[in-house]
Amino acid sequence: MKVLVVNDCAHVMEDLIPYLSSKFEIQFLQRTRELWSKTFGILWKIAKSEGDLWHVNYALQDAYLVDKFKHLDVLHCHGSDVRWTIHSKKYGWIVKHNLESAKVVLYSTPDLTEKVKEHRQDAIYLPTPVKTDIFRQKQEYNNPLKAVYFKLPYEKLPLGLDIYLKQNNIALDILERNVPYEEMPETLRKHDIFVDRFSIPSFSKTCLEAMACGLAVIGHEDCALSRVDELLSSDKIEEEGKRNREFVERNHAAEMVAKQLAKIWVSLT
Repeated sequence: MKVLVVNDCAHVMEDLIPYLSSKFEIQFLQRTRELWSKTFGILWKIAKSEGDLWHVNYALQDAYLVDKFKHLDVLHCHGSDVRWTIHSKKYGWIVKHNLESAKVVLYSTPDLTEKVKEHRQDAIYLPTPVKTDIFRQKQEYNNPLKAVYFKLPYEKLPLGLDIYLKQNNIALDILERNVPYEEMPETLRKHDIFVDRFSIPSFSKTCLEAMACGLAVIGHEDCALSRVDELLSSDKIEEEGKRNREFVERNHAAEMVAKQLAKIWVSLT
């Protein structure tokens, strides 16, 4: 079976394809955010490509074009498309159309369940994959401790968290979201605590990767300042880091997620 995969989100499909390529012939149609690439560029790639099954990431223009010119078999929602764009007067209709048209709808984080199922009761949760062979458990923890936070366009750090970390002798690195993916495992392993997003009630992919590396987490489940009080010793963080690693191996290992996706693909043939 030949599968056409269109677009990607946070390297999700890049992480899964190595575990699928032995069973499926996969053609990966990627694009950038540049105007030409995400319009006429991707249209040209879609038009000239042929395959048995189409898997499109994000419920936006790529999925609409596949639906119009080919067949929208799998629509894979990743967050902003159904959290925010679906409510847009300009683009919301595209998201709703794609949700209704796709043969199968997947979504990547548990907080999307109600939002997606308003439009597709049969939507399937496919966990965000993590390459646990690359994002390996760290062996040593820092003294003093180090935390890391990646800037987000839709929220800021909780008020006073940076100051409270400093008062408790925990260094905080605030990074731009431009770290190359291949450098991310080592970047994460240099730290002990990952400060995740707070306004979205699910772990980000980078947070899951940090957990796989054995980092403790401050995030959506926590009152940020009181959470710091629980993470003041490297022993406690090491214990939590091991639990986090086990959680990711049990629920998000890329090989396991790929097997789930393979079953979905086969079911459509």
